[in-house]
Amino acid sequence: MEKEFKNQLMTAILSCPIVYIPHFHIQFIEEQLSRIISQESPHRVFDNISLEKNVIEFDCGRQKVVSFSDKELHDDYNNFGEVHSLLVELVMNKLSVQPTILLLKNFSILHDPRIQSLLTMFALRYEKEEYNHFSTIIIVSPQPVTALPCEIEKYITVIDIKAPEEIEINELLKEVVPESQDENEKKKEEYLRKELCRTLHGLQKYEIKQILKSTLVRTGNRITETTIRLALEEKKSIVRKSGIIEVIDADEDFSKIGGLEILKSDLKRKAKIFNNLSEAQRNKVSIPKGVLIIGMPGCGKTMIAKSVANEFGMSLLRLDVSRLMGKYVGESENNLRQALATAEAAHPCVLWIDEIEKAFAGSNSRHNNDMLVMRLMGHFLTWMQERSTPVFIVATANDVMRPEFMRKGRFDEVYFVGFPNDKERVDILKKTLKPYRQIPNSIFVINFPESDEVCHARIVKDMKGVYGGFSGAEIKCVVDMVMEKKFAEYSDKTDSPSKIPIDEQDFARAVETLKDSVMANQHSVDYIENRERKRPEEWTNIERIIEMQNKYKFKDASEKVSEKPGFLPAKKRRRTFKKWFH
Repeated sequence: MEKEFKNQLMTAILSCPIVYIPHFHIQFIEEQLSRIISQESPHRVFDNISLEKNVIEFDCGRQKVVSFSDKELHDDYNNFGEVHSLLVELVMNKLSVQPTILLLKNFSILHDPRIQSLLTMFALRYEKEEYNHFSTIIIVSPQPVTALPCEIEKYITVIDIKAPEEIEINELLKEVVPESQDENEKKKEEYLRKELCRTLHGLQKYEIKQILKSTLVRTGNRITETTIRLALEEKKSIVRKSGIIEVIDADEDFSKIGGLEILKSDLKRKAKIFNNLSEAQRNKVSIPKGVLIIGMPGCGKTMIAKSVANEFGMSLLRLDVSRLMGKYVGESENNLRQALATAEAAHPCVLWIDEIEKAFAGSNSRHNNDMLVMRLMGHFLTWMQERSTPVFIVATANDVMRPEFMRKGRFDEVYFVGFPNDKERVDILKKTLKPYRQIPNSIFVINFPESDEVCHARIVKDMKGVYGGFSGAEIKCVVDMVMEKKFAEYSDKTDSPSKIPIDEQDFARAVETLKDSVMANQHSVDYIENRERKRPEEWTNIERIIEMQNKYKFKDASEKVSEKPGFLPAKKRRRTFKKWFH
C-alpha cells in the first residue's frame, strides 16, 4: 500500500499540475512526500528541490504560509494571509521562476469561483509549459471525490490511499507485539495473528494502529481471543460512522438451516475460493461476485446471508437501504457511493443487502419512472459489473425485481426460495427443537409416542396452505408458541414445580391456531378459481413471486420443490407478464 501510493504521488508530481488526495491521515501523506523529495529517495530527479525552500504549505489555523519541513513561518511568503492572495502570487509570478510544491491540507474552499479560476489558469499555463515541471499543487481533504466542483475536476489528478493488505497489517502487528520464540505457543499464536489481521483488514493504517493500541493495552500486550473480539467491536464502531453500512455478527452457520441444500452446496464451493483467495487470484480463477436470493418471506434468506460470512471466514457488512435516500439533490447517490466505497475498503467481505427491492426495484416502483431510483440502480449495477475487489454480495428480495437485476452476469446465480416441502419442514422442525433438547436440567420434557422422525413427519403434515407449507419462520413460531404456553404453566404452579411434558398434540394445536394466517394462505379473492380473469395488480405478494418463478425459472435453492397450485397456463402467463413488465 505505502509503496504503491508513494509511486503514484511521485508520478503525479512529475506530470500533473494539481493533485487531490481524499484522505484524513495527513501525517502519513507528509511522511511519503518527505521521503520522495528528501535524500532517502533513490530517484535523483528531485535533487534540485529543497524541502526548506521549495515545498510550502498553507496553515489554515494560523492563516500563514509555513515551511513544510519545520512548520515555521516561511520568510518568502510572510505577507500572505489568505489562500487566494497566495495563489495569485504563485500562479502569476513565482512558479515560472522556481519549482514550488504547495500543500493545502483540509482545504474546503474549492467551490469559491476565485479559487477555481486561479486553479484553472494554473493548469492551462502548466500545459503550455510556462512553469517548471516540478511545480505542483497538492490538496488533501477528507471530502470524497464527488465533492470536487465540475468546473475544475478535469484538471485534477486524484490519488486514493488503499487500505493495507494482510501482509502489511501483519508487519504492523509484529512491530507492536514481536513473535513468540516458544515453539509450543507459536502455532496457536500464528492462528490468532491471522485472525486478528483478517479482522483489521479493510481499515486504514491510522485506524489499525489506534485499535491495536486500545486493545492490546487491555490484554497485557498479548494477542488472545479477547484481543480479536475487542478489535472487532472497535471496527464495528468505525464502520458504523458511515450511517449506512454496519458490521453484523455472523452468528449463524449452514448446520442450523433446514433445507436449501442446493444453495448451501453452491455457496460451500464458492467458499473454497475465498478461503484460498491468493492462490485463486494467482491462477486467474474468477472471484465469485455474489448471489441474488428471491423468494417467499421467512424461508431462510436472512439466515443464509449470515451463514455465508461464517463459511467464507469474512466480515459481514449490511447495507441499510432505508438510509440511502436523502432529502437533498445528489445526497442519495453520494450515500450509495460512500456505502460501496466502505464495502470495497473492507474487502474481502460479504456485503448483505436485505430486501434490495425496496431500494431499486420494488413492487411500488415497477410502474414508476422515478429518475432517482434509476440513477441509483444504474450506479449500483455498474459497480457490480466493474469492481475488482473481492466483495461477495448476498442480496435478498421478498418481491419481484426489475429484469435488469435478474439477468445473468450481474450475480453468479439467482436462486428461488419457495415454501419448504415435507422433507424440509421436518428438517427445520428438528433443528428448531434441537437447542431445547440440549439444555442441561431443562424444565421441558419432549415426549413423543414414537421416534422423533415419525412424530416430526406427522406434525408437519398439517403445516400446509394454499400455495405450500409453513415457512421456516412460521415453524419457529409454532415451537415458540408451544414453549411459551408450557413455561406459563410451569410458572403458575404453586407447589414445587416439576418438569413440564410436551407432546405431539401441543404442536398440533399450535399448528391449527396459525394455519389460516400463514404466508402460504395469503391469496387474492377467488384467485385460484378465476386466476385467468385476475389482473397482475390484484395479485398478492406471494402470487407475484409464484408467477415470476414461472416466467424466469430461476435455480431452485432446494433439491426438489413440488409444484404449487395457482400457476397460470403458459400462454396466459406470457401475456400477463408482458403487460405487467411493460
